[in-house]
Amino acid sequence: MWAFMFFHAFVFAATRQQVAGQTSESSLALLQVVYRHGDRTPIRTFKNDPIPITAWKEGPGQLTKLGCQQHYALGSHLRSRYNHFISGNPHELRVWSSDRDRCLASAQCHLASFAVPSADWAWNKTFPWQPVPIHTRPVSEDGMLVPGDAYCPEAKAEAQRVKDSAEGQAFLKKYHKLYETLTEKTGSIIADWNDASYVYDALLIERYHNYSTPTWAKELWDKLRYQSDQSFVFFTKTPLLKRLLAGLLLANLSGNLEVAAQNKSEHKVFMYSTHDTEVSAVLDALGVFDGRAPPYCSCLVLELWKNGPGNFSVRGLTLNAFDMTPQALRFPGCTDEFCSLDEFLSLARVNIPDDWRRECGLQQPFFLSDGALALVIGQSAVLAIVVFSCTAYVLLRRRRTPKNMVAYSPLPTEFSPTN
Repeated sequence: MWAFMFFHAFVFAATRQQVAGQTSESSLALLQVVYRHGDRTPIRTFKNDPIPITAWKEGPGQLTKLGCQQHYALGSHLRSRYNHFISGNPHELRVWSSDRDRCLASAQCHLASFAVPSADWAWNKTFPWQPVPIHTRPVSEDGMLVPGDAYCPEAKAEAQRVKDSAEGQAFLKKYHKLYETLTEKTGSIIADWNDASYVYDALLIERYHNYSTPTWAKELWDKLRYQSDQSFVFFTKTPLLKRLLAGLLLANLSGNLEVAAQNKSEHKVFMYSTHDTEVSAVLDALGVFDGRAPPYCSCLVLELWKNGPGNFSVRGLTLNAFDMTPQALRFPGCTDEFCSLDEFLSLARVNIPDDWRRECGLQQPFFLSDGALALVIGQSAVLAIVVFSCTAYVLLRRRRTPKNMVAYSPLPTEFSPTN
């Protein structure tokens, strides 16, 4: 099965510059790609899992060799598809990644085939690879690519409100027996859709790697898969969750489109290496999420097309490691797969927060400009010198004081009056 998949993945045909629905004068102006990492090891397993987490040599939640192969294939496919648009100049690309190892490694595997250098940029004739910077930020601060783990108190509070809502409680009640059965079979407490999705995730990965599936899991497979799907639906169930979990990435994507439409972009391609939750969150915020858990290498491609002076349209495509045939999206309010830039920006703007930190319930970070920082450092240095000088003076005075000298001790009456 895997051999067939990789054969299918590596055999592509280059895509023409003009596509259906565009005029002969249309040209691609910007390419943006948001993708999930490739195949990984389980993040965690369950107590009775016959395949312990220690069985995975890579460690928990790490990209596997298969995952690297998947992203190499995806990168090669996209390079073939957009070969007319990119030249092999690494400065045409701007790449962001979640700080999780599996996302950073996926980006590297992807770029190894997507960013093959042109002759002008080749530095080793026998090694067709070039370094492309991958930008990242700490997970706790990354509301753009790891919003589920970034520190956003209001998002966590809203997720709890969803769980406590009438719809959330009705769902939990409906599947209460399933959770009891899963708790018994797994030996771990399974209380909601998120717990159940972790069980499914571990079992699915084990199946991918040819481990046998327990009989009880086979019997419950469809129900487990549904719980996994629903965990993504509940992840961005409310408008507030969409804003907090997808808003920052939407803001970046929209901003890049606007700058490119003004012919001011320094880059031709923007890439974002992220997680299944962020892929589903962005799709949901744009009104095109199908309600199913995004597979490995799930990819949202946003193309900006220039159709004439001041006339731009946006097309969205999806593909993944198991199906690399791009599927065109139909954004709400747009007449066909090509959405006018203004319509797309209006659609995205609904879920872009004015101030993400404030809406998360966070204080504004303490910030010093370079000038102010230099002033503080200078003042601190002066203060340190003064303190050091005074300390040295006192120690020197003590050394020079005769041992038979009696120190002066003030009488109580020389202090403030006592009662």
